[in-house]
Amino acid sequence: MDNLIIKPSYVTLFNCIGAACEDSCCSDWTITFDKKSYKNTIKNPQLAAIAKIAFVEIKTDADRWAQIKLNPQGTCPFVNEHKLCNIHAKAGEKALSDTCRTYPRTHNIFGGTKYESLSLSCPEVARLVLFNQDAFQFDVNTSGIKRQSSPSPLWLEKTYEYSLDLLINLGLDWQQALMAIGFLIKVSDQVRQDELPISEIDKRFQQLKLFAESKLITEQYQKIPYTPQPQMRAFLSVHDQLCKSHSRSLRPRFTSLNEAIALLCNEQNDYQIDALNNAWDEYAMPALVNHPDLFDRYILYSIYHNHFPFIDTQQPWVAFRLLVLDCFMVRCYLSAVAYKNKGLSESDIVMCFQIYHVVRQHQVKFSEGINETLQECGIDSIPAAMSLLKTAN
Repeated sequence: MDNLIIKPSYVTLFNCIGAACEDSCCSDWTITFDKKSYKNTIKNPQLAAIAKIAFVEIKTDADRWAQIKLNPQGTCPFVNEHKLCNIHAKAGEKALSDTCRTYPRTHNIFGGTKYESLSLSCPEVARLVLFNQDAFQFDVNTSGIKRQSSPSPLWLEKTYEYSLDLLINLGLDWQQALMAIGFLIKVSDQVRQDELPISEIDKRFQQLKLFAESKLITEQYQKIPYTPQPQMRAFLSVHDQLCKSHSRSLRPRFTSLNEAIALLCNEQNDYQIDALNNAWDEYAMPALVNHPDLFDRYILYSIYHNHFPFIDTQQPWVAFRLLVLDCFMVRCYLSAVAYKNKGLSESDIVMCFQIYHVVRQHQVKFSEGINETLQECGIDSIPAAMSLLKTAN
């Protein structure tokens, strides 16, 4: 039987907008060249002069043979005065390194099935995922490859499918859908550790459907208390790590976000979570009235893109907690920008999601660091995780 390729429409619809991009991947990124692309570039008579100053050989392996030395402005030397790539212009797309040719395209393979996706660290991808009405139409095709593959764990596949169902089909607000997914994750983790049979995942899913229909999940979410101190600690620590890790933290785009956050500091220049949460209720939510499914789309993207709850540690609880944290951080950024601008444009929304994911999707150490932060903040249960999303009692 042929293996499958699953592709959402946002992958098909994507086209690089080149010079029009507000945060080009040709600047402030680590750009590596494989050996073949490197050799071809330095031998190309139209590119050789630039290549002499553009490359630093690292020879880690054949896929990471050289690295671009960015100019003083933080831009790739091959970018021309029109903000377009000279390699692409003079030698064609096939001459690009694998890094430049594929970004922001990415994929996962589970049980022989290839799940194609795009990285939200690209502004144009964020725009498609968050706003294009056709973004989540899925095509399933055979790959033409009959290669034998190890099956994906059944607990993972069931949890992935049921998480999508809980988000999309039960009519829950996104926060309540996340909490339902958390209840599912708790059982999945026990199944993963052979503490419960696989049938318990099916049973829990059916229970959660009944709980949703009877409004019990809504009631349970409403009972979770507002706890500003853990929120404050989590936001301070994660945002600090983001600032230190972000390759563009001194560029105007990131600086504008920091300036928005600074407006909500107190007289001692301390961040105020109450002020951020008030800004969400007063400015951000009214501005998002035309985008009521914004976080539903983001969570749908995250579940599909990461094949949730897959994570390298194989601990579904960790994947769930990070997903909640992602929603919390983006919500805080949206709140700050909405307060500063007294509203939110589509560009503002794209910026908040995209800036965060430049680090979140590309730096493993950042994800490890924020997971440690959540543990230190006492975010070690479903109610504690969900309390990050409460903005008032």
